[in-house]
Amino acid sequence: MIQDQFSFSEFSFSSTIIRDLVENKAEIAEFLPHFFSLSEISEQTKRKEFSQRQRLKLVEALEIQNRNLDLSELSQANINKLKDRTTYTITTGHQLNLLTGPLYSIYKVAQIISLSRAMNERDPSNSYVPVFWMATEDHDFEEINHIHLFGNKIAWDKVGQENRIVGEIEPIDINAFTDPIDEKYRDEHLKEILAQFTSVYKQSKNLADATRTIMNKLFADYGLVIIDGNDASLKQAFVPTAIREINEGLVQSAVNATNEKLAEAGYHNQVFVRECNLFYINADGVRQRISKNGATFQIDDRDFTADELVKMVENSPKQFSPNALLRPVYQELILPNLAYIGGGGEIAYWLQLNAVFKSLDLTFPLLRVRDSILLLKEKEISELENLKLTVPDLKRDLHDLVKDIALEEVKLEIELNGEIDQLKTIKAHLIEKAESINKGLVGMIEAEFSKMEKSIERIESKLIKAEKAKHEVKANKIKKLQSKIYPNGGFQERFENFIPYILNDNQFISKIVDNLTAQDHPLIRVLEI
Repeated sequence: MIQDQFSFSEFSFSSTIIRDLVENKAEIAEFLPHFFSLSEISEQTKRKEFSQRQRLKLVEALEIQNRNLDLSELSQANINKLKDRTTYTITTGHQLNLLTGPLYSIYKVAQIISLSRAMNERDPSNSYVPVFWMATEDHDFEEINHIHLFGNKIAWDKVGQENRIVGEIEPIDINAFTDPIDEKYRDEHLKEILAQFTSVYKQSKNLADATRTIMNKLFADYGLVIIDGNDASLKQAFVPTAIREINEGLVQSAVNATNEKLAEAGYHNQVFVRECNLFYINADGVRQRISKNGATFQIDDRDFTADELVKMVENSPKQFSPNALLRPVYQELILPNLAYIGGGGEIAYWLQLNAVFKSLDLTFPLLRVRDSILLLKEKEISELENLKLTVPDLKRDLHDLVKDIALEEVKLEIELNGEIDQLKTIKAHLIEKAESINKGLVGMIEAEFSKMEKSIERIESKLIKAEKAKHEVKANKIKKLQSKIYPNGGFQERFENFIPYILNDNQFISKIVDNLTAQDHPLIRVLEI
């Protein structure tokens, strides 16, 4: 149950560009066609163009991709619905973090489910389907190879398969990751539940299959549709865009112009734009950057003309992968999508892309920054109330918080700034008299008063220290709350994993979904667990 909530401005969350987007400020309006709102989603259905041929190809690909999953009736029904011209998607995406990685990956998916549910109620003339995009073509393994459990980092240091795209990494020797997790639980019932997730890696041929299975286990009852963009049939739709990128440098020219406007508006660019924003995936599953060198293109140590590269795209589209700036374009080409839900970093680079979408005559989706959730126990919420602190307060330094509580409770101004000011006034009067009698006394007066000021500062320090000592218990409570809410100095959702929560409460996922009520603007919500 939601106990409290805060706006992004109250929390000073995210970058300036994201805070301005969340507040629908005029300064950000030129970087996207429309601001997000629930009512605007319905309007977006009139703008999104997606042919019946595209729908049939999408459904066919989804059927093949998900054929080995134990799909729920609702997920299967949602895949079938995508054949209908009145069915649209609300999408989020994420890396293939082991066991879903940090909590916010769960929150993103719960958010699109909540928004789809709300839109199906608001607008029964259309159907809205939540879609999870697996980022299988990323290759930064260090970002996905670990989780934090009970404050400890548990990582999988794979051997071999260097630089393979993460979706094709085989879970060889995965026991080195799963065994330490299994060993943390002794209760047989909990071990059985945990094994439903850890055993997936031992039964899957690669991380893409494992991630699909786990996300399906968690969200199938809500009709989630899971898609992998690394698909030969789907990438056919990306071929014309890839060719334009090769021949025209489509992204660089459009994004550079936008970046200049962003800089003029005082905003920072999230993603660096290159002359060629494509990768090549070789036969070993290694993603290699395609670099433009004058009139030629280079992959590894081989040079290609533009015509040669175009022919390769036409013959083997699956071997070509969009980078961070082209991936949103590819997504919107193959989905009847209306809105993208993501974190601040993701949404920021979408804001660099409006001109690219215009060049391709492609509908730009509505952008919604995801909500944040803070999970606290009843006791922790009570302690916050007793301490008269809020979650944003706990971002402050522990010493300052304890000092403020001490000063508030004794109803005394322990700090002696007033006394020091009075002393300085007396000193000024004495110096004035000394200058009229004997200027040689001025130095002595200043030296004596300097000693007195230091003495008062020592007295002040001891008064504060004595009062703070009486609040040691409260200081420890604040410290524990800070470590719970901001572990290692970061926000809880970016550090903790879902495993302890779902083992403690088998309704954990449903509670997250139900408490992410659909709103036009993102919130930071405090949820009692």
